[in-house]
Amino acid sequence: MSWNELAKKQQRVTEILANSLAHDRLAHAYLFTGGRGVGKKDVAMHLAKSIFCLDDPMDACGTCINCQRIASGNHPDVYHIAPDGASVKIDQVRALQKEMKMRAVESNHKVYILEHVDKMTIQAANSLLKFLEEPPPGVLAMLLSENGHAILPTILSRCQTLVFSPLSAEFITSLLIKEGIPSGVAQVASQITTNLEEARLLSQSEWFAQLRAMVIQLGKELRQQGSQALFTIHDQLQRNDRVKEELPLFLDLLILWLRDILYHQIGRHAHIVNKDQQNALQEQTFQWTQAHILKGIDVAMETRNRLERNANPQLALERLVLHIQEG
Repeated sequence: MSWNELAKKQQRVTEILANSLAHDRLAHAYLFTGGRGVGKKDVAMHLAKSIFCLDDPMDACGTCINCQRIASGNHPDVYHIAPDGASVKIDQVRALQKEMKMRAVESNHKVYILEHVDKMTIQAANSLLKFLEEPPPGVLAMLLSENGHAILPTILSRCQTLVFSPLSAEFITSLLIKEGIPSGVAQVASQITTNLEEARLLSQSEWFAQLRAMVIQLGKELRQQGSQALFTIHDQLQRNDRVKEELPLFLDLLILWLRDILYHQIGRHAHIVNKDQQNALQEQTFQWTQAHILKGIDVAMETRNRLERNANPQLALERLVLHIQEG
């Protein structure tokens, strides 16, 4: 891993940190904020390695003894805190404060990485504030959060905030394909989530493939006469309880599928996500009108909202089928 490689995920953030490191202008405290899986921890670890690297202090080599110790969590001057259960506790921050008062073991630097600071208890946050007000020399703290708005304003005012952008679908797709994931599956997974690890797990999951197949089959049955689509929904709910748990994902896949049918109809083939399903798209293009597609997308989004409000899953899906078939 290098700054150039990290810049493929987060160009602006890596440029700021690399330049600050090169000119010895690092702040004493940073807040890295952004969604899950956007590279906050990777950047924090690389900056820590760069500070202690024996071979390349501007861009960690990743192979020297210090880089390896930091990667394995065994460097005495790099301190890492993650939530103990649901939150970062006051005792963890007190231990951190005690640690901060001690001299660095092997250099003039000490680095602290605190994950999920938005999940700190109020007592822990107030305790952390004392350190941020009077940081010891040579100390760098990196606070990682998925929700910067949930952090005390007094803490925010003492940190330099760096906002991490969501990973692009194209970037996630390219990485998954390099890992051997079929391109069609990789493209669909990258549209479902901006979290690289979640996209990887989805694309490798047999269950994900089953849901996609169910969506494609339902897309065919929804525009046919009769109530076969209702039987399909009912059968899936009866046979597998996991369908109920994965209904939001199922609906996301349905929305993507209906959108792809529309793109196929109007000739915007470059925008199609399910590129590995051209035959099914071609077949269903003639079964759906554009009005029905737009109605289907709207009803699917409404159904997703109803499920978030704890609607009965089976009734919500049956309602979806009937509304789409009615047009």
